[in-house]
Amino acid sequence: MQRHNISASLQWTAVFSLAASLAWACSPASSDSKIGSGEGNAGSSAAGGSSGVGAAGSLGLDIAGSSPSGGPSGPCKGLECQVPTCSGGADTTISGKVYDPAGKMPLYNVVVYVPNGPVPAFTDGASCDRCGASITNPVTAAVTDETGSFKLSKVPAGSSIPLVIQVGKWRRQLVVPSVAECVDTALTDPQLTRLPRNKAEGDIPRIAIAAGGADAMECLPRRLGIDDAEHTTSAGDGRIHLFTATDNGGDLSVKAFDASLNGGAALPHSQELWRDLATLKKYDIVMLSCEGTAFMNEKPMPSRQAMYDYASQGGRVFASHWSHVWFSAGPDPLPTTGQWMSRNNPADAATALPATINQTFPKGEAMAKWLVNVGASTTQGTLNVVGPRDDIQMVNPMSSREWITLDNPNYPQAPKVVEYMSFNTPLGVPEGEACGRTIFTGLHVSSNVEDRVVQPPGFPRECEATELSAQEKAVAFMLFDLSACIQNDSEPPKPPK
Repeated sequence: MQRHNISASLQWTAVFSLAASLAWACSPASSDSKIGSGEGNAGSSAAGGSSGVGAAGSLGLDIAGSSPSGGPSGPCKGLECQVPTCSGGADTTISGKVYDPAGKMPLYNVVVYVPNGPVPAFTDGASCDRCGASITNPVTAAVTDETGSFKLSKVPAGSSIPLVIQVGKWRRQLVVPSVAECVDTALTDPQLTRLPRNKAEGDIPRIAIAAGGADAMECLPRRLGIDDAEHTTSAGDGRIHLFTATDNGGDLSVKAFDASLNGGAALPHSQELWRDLATLKKYDIVMLSCEGTAFMNEKPMPSRQAMYDYASQGGRVFASHWSHVWFSAGPDPLPTTGQWMSRNNPADAATALPATINQTFPKGEAMAKWLVNVGASTTQGTLNVVGPRDDIQMVNPMSSREWITLDNPNYPQAPKVVEYMSFNTPLGVPEGEACGRTIFTGLHVSSNVEDRVVQPPGFPRECEATELSAQEKAVAFMLFDLSACIQNDSEPPKPPK
């Protein structure tokens, strides 16, 4: 099959004006009928050519909805009318790979679609994002596989074809300058098919990150390519709001921005983040770094209840190591999500142990393959973890999903350790009624520890300017999985209809 390559030299439009550049409706306003997924209507010139833009900006479409190339006529709307009918088994397709904001790491389970109308704006904060609900009326859609690859079939042909890349509330809108009929248009430049680095390029979830003295989750989005300017205090307009933690000795928690960013502003304490449900609900995702100990006095039961209520109403919670107390000591029924008990750590901070990826469900198998594809694993199903933690030994299969496990050599009588688990919320409801999602991980994210010890750390100076480690890539997989729409993990991700 022929391929029509869109090179990196082409200048794309990051956001497009639907009214000015496209005639979305090609059938009378009174007609409500459509063709399914754009099938069966030609809507452009003969196979092998490309549609020209009509004088009135209608992309060569007949306003009555018939096919200008002589194909079968019928009612259609918008870009459905430009899907060609190809002969000999050919198809009009767009293919490519989706990457993280840095344009380096391909991503799994990202929806790519051609919209058939204006794309609605997101509303910040917790919301019930079931798969298929936030993407309406696509002409064609696909989800990326474990290599980050996608291929859209039955694509409208012509000039200025809109394309949306979306995982949860991460979203970038593009325009493909030209899509030829009945061949593949390959998008080969990672900078064109990556997620946005800033809000000028597209949508980024509003994320709150509680920093910690033993972990540095605040460094992860930056190392994934998010611009420094998107990191602010809760009083700023950045998409990522940083909060500080109480020190567990050593003065290691980041307390302020570096003088070069936000004027060196001090970070508010994390207690201000989880003080009530109303504050938490302002955020799409809440990330809780390991603080080195539980600090239970800073997490009273009303705050633990608020965190669970936030997740139950569509919020996403990402908790690391000692943050397990939000669940192990949370309100009922959170403690029933697994067998929680802090035991001896399996290894010191410099020692790596082989962990096993659970491949008995579709996303687990995809994660195992993805880790190999991004160079985090040399053997499918195995990941070396540095300094793993031992806080949960078993998940409750009625509510939770086990992703990564390893054996604790310091506890041979009951060695199993769960390093990564998830559950949808609220607990106890039918699968189709879950709105939120929670992840717990014993995998830490590193920072510039030497700089933290020598001088009080400031963001982003504290963050190592290095490539992601193997386990940090696994944590990145978790973050984007957490961001994605809620589904039953026993089934493979599917594109919206």
